[in-house]
Amino acid sequence: MNRLPRRNLVDAGGARVAPPPVRADLSAARRPVSVPALSAVIALVALMLGVVPAAVAAPTAPRTSTPGSHAAPSSYATVGLTQVTPSTVTGSTGHTVTVRGRIVNTAGYPISDVAVRLQRGSRVTESYQLRSTLTASAADFGVVGPTKSVTGSLGAGRSVDFTVTAPISAAGGLGLARAGVYPLLVNVTGTPQNASTATIADSRTLLPVLSLPSDQNRARDYVAPGGDVPGVPLLGRDGSLAPNTSAPAPFTMMWPLAAPPQAAAGTLGGRTEPLRLTNDSLAHSLQADGRLGNSLRALENLVGIDGPPVADDPVRDSICLAVDPDLLLTVEQMAAGYVVTNDPADPDAADHPGQGAQAAADWMRRLTAVAARMCVTALPFAQAGLDSLHTVGDTGLSERAILDPSAIVDRLLGVRSVRGLTIPATGTMTGDGRALLSGIGIHATAIASSALTPLSPTDRSPTSGTASGRYTVDAMAVQSYDVAISAALGGAGLTPSVPAIMPNWQQPNLSNESAVSRRQAAAAALAFPMLNAPAPTAADSSGTDSSGADSSSGAGDLPTTGRSAFIMPPTYWSPTVDDARMLRDTAALMLSSGTARAVPLSTLVGELPAADAPVRLTVPGDVQPDVAAGFPITQHNAETVRQRLDLIGHMQSALVGNADTVTTPAEYVQPLRDDLIRAVSSISTTGDEADRPQRDQRLTAVGKALTGMQQAVSLLDPSGRYTLASERSPLLLVVRNELALPIRVRLDIDAPATLEIGDLGTFEIPAIGTRQLQIPTHATSSEPASVHIGLVTVNDLPLSTPIELSVYANAYGKPLFWITVAAAVILVLLTARRLWHRFRGEPDPADEDRPEPDEEHLEQATLGYQDRLSYQDRLAAGRAAEPGRAEPDRPDPDRADPDMTDRDMTETGRTGTDSEHTQPPSRGTTEPGNHGEGS
Repeated sequence: MNRLPRRNLVDAGGARVAPPPVRADLSAARRPVSVPALSAVIALVALMLGVVPAAVAAPTAPRTSTPGSHAAPSSYATVGLTQVTPSTVTGSTGHTVTVRGRIVNTAGYPISDVAVRLQRGSRVTESYQLRSTLTASAADFGVVGPTKSVTGSLGAGRSVDFTVTAPISAAGGLGLARAGVYPLLVNVTGTPQNASTATIADSRTLLPVLSLPSDQNRARDYVAPGGDVPGVPLLGRDGSLAPNTSAPAPFTMMWPLAAPPQAAAGTLGGRTEPLRLTNDSLAHSLQADGRLGNSLRALENLVGIDGPPVADDPVRDSICLAVDPDLLLTVEQMAAGYVVTNDPADPDAADHPGQGAQAAADWMRRLTAVAARMCVTALPFAQAGLDSLHTVGDTGLSERAILDPSAIVDRLLGVRSVRGLTIPATGTMTGDGRALLSGIGIHATAIASSALTPLSPTDRSPTSGTASGRYTVDAMAVQSYDVAISAALGGAGLTPSVPAIMPNWQQPNLSNESAVSRRQAAAAALAFPMLNAPAPTAADSSGTDSSGADSSSGAGDLPTTGRSAFIMPPTYWSPTVDDARMLRDTAALMLSSGTARAVPLSTLVGELPAADAPVRLTVPGDVQPDVAAGFPITQHNAETVRQRLDLIGHMQSALVGNADTVTTPAEYVQPLRDDLIRAVSSISTTGDEADRPQRDQRLTAVGKALTGMQQAVSLLDPSGRYTLASERSPLLLVVRNELALPIRVRLDIDAPATLEIGDLGTFEIPAIGTRQLQIPTHATSSEPASVHIGLVTVNDLPLSTPIELSVYANAYGKPLFWITVAAAVILVLLTARRLWHRFRGEPDPADEDRPEPDEEHLEQATLGYQDRLSYQDRLAAGRAAEPGRAEPDRPDPDRADPDMTDRDMTETGRTGTDSEHTQPPSRGTTEPGNHGEGS
């Protein structure tokens, strides 16, 4: 028969949705058909034929389910237990067991002759029976108590309360004769309309028996000590049976406090951004009626928070609070205010304010007070999967997930947590997980016994367990625990929670079971490893120790857990105050009776290195390997995680932190690393269809956040054409940083050979600010140049999108250079020529065509600028004052006067000819009579 995997659905607050009914106890298929089962089949056939066999002492319901199932005919009625007294049978609790409850008619028509009775099954000898017996048929509960009539007729939709009592040991009762845990069935029968008498509802639970009260029949077997005939071990003179204290079980219990990751990925740290949650269900879980609120109230009841601290409390000392640091970080940030995102995959998506800030603050305050009174240890961060961390292969990420949680818990709760023991979320471990822990210095772990196979030290063949339940595998010390007990504890509380490594056939349908029924079964499972002790010898009746053999689970054939009572409930269990009270009372009873001894977690961790029994790591039976490993991350996603980690490291090394910054670079980017740990969190269900998208969402959101950080540091693009005033004018640019921390960057420039751009080196951009840059340039051409400029971190991580500039320069290149050189050479030669002639005292031939200066010019050369102007003004005024001083118009010799006759022209030409032979007067002299001729 195929076993279909069943999901243990967990809501955002960590509460589990009730699973569908279990179809069958497949373990029954492996066992021969028992006589009671055969009797049930015969009775079923007889009832179908309308004949009641005489061997059936009481009417039974016609069952239509296969052996191992207990799907009650829900079309008839439901039954819910309200009290089981006593919850644990002892010699002082009386001679009867009383069960109270309520029956509700759900058939839609009246049911007559409603009656109820108690039935019990065989004593539980193996831990898996704690769950599988709850799926057995009514015929497997072979011991039947007296039937009590409840009502003659129960109308449709009506309910009725009942109380049924059965003797513990007397005839017609439950027939209990020894200590242990027994399955208990509350069987409700009735006659539906137009039908025969049948079982209309039932409820199943477990009844622990520590000791038995006096009984006349047992008293006949009493033998006084010291005689030749051995007596019955632990039997008293009055027929009472004392607790078996021959081999007290070491009792250590973890109390998980965790929730699935709720922080939306992509938020930066250091209080620079508000916390973003994927939804607001965690706020409800933290309230008084929520899962985490109830769990905290249960812890407060456990440690007695309302009274003064008790110095010596064995129960409290043997229980250790195992808290998820991711939950603490999330709740602490919620108390400061938070928002709920509309899209967990987009860090920039719209959001709305969360409503649980006050509830978070109150919850953290109360938890801090509880933690101060009890042992505290840390679970892996966000229940990170060991195999996933090994696949990623980043030591820093592994240390953050496994080693850092202790420091986080200490800081937030103000305690010193117990270190040195790692408890995988899945309860299993592979060779990769062991190698991961060893690589970061962890050498002790706690694993479910179904994932371990004890080996013989000699030939390494499978063998029975050790008394301590402790082993070693490749230098890793292992403490085993029973996953069936974990499942029973997870069945209690607001909503049942079942470990993913529980086989389907060991998961009873709890959807119709009352809180009292589930709580009773959890308390019985807690007591099971303490009550399932090796049978004592007769000497133990006088209180001496012995290690006699047990017919079913003798000392020579111990289970993997041995005599250990190391208890590890499911990570996301939801105990209530009533659950905590019953578990505490049960543990206190076991400890006070001597069937168990308190072992604090710190003591256990100190003793673990001494374990030397070899063990092999295995996959639990009837469980898929991927389920057992918590659905490890794929190679593709692992590569994505590595890429994200590389980017985070580059950004962190480029950021600057000092006394003036709001936070440090490490704190600023740490939430992104935590998001990657949440992405490799162990999926707590037996199917990953609903959880794989969440993993992809976190990786996507971290990628978008890193891209946003890169784009937040950018160059402001001046756009268009950029013209340099000269060939060496600098480029002026502005860089902007929108991050909350300063960042060190440099420019990555790609320019043509005609434009040389200087290197500014590394420079710092202030947080949420800008900086202007002057980049030195040297243009060797006036041709336009296309320049690409980008920003990179000090470790060459590209930041924002590069800009492209079209640069123009007022430069003429090589022709201008050679023209300038030639002009300079000519200037030097001309200067040297003039100096050569001056040094030799020779006139420069270039000055030969220059006229000699007259006295007026010489005089003016000796004057200053203002004196020269005054002199010229006086000279002009003197000339103007001379009478008749007028300069006649000088005719143009090359132009003929039209009124001039030919004779005049002849004389004029003659006069001009004669004047060429006349000696002109000296410059500066005037002949007498010239003024008259001029006039």
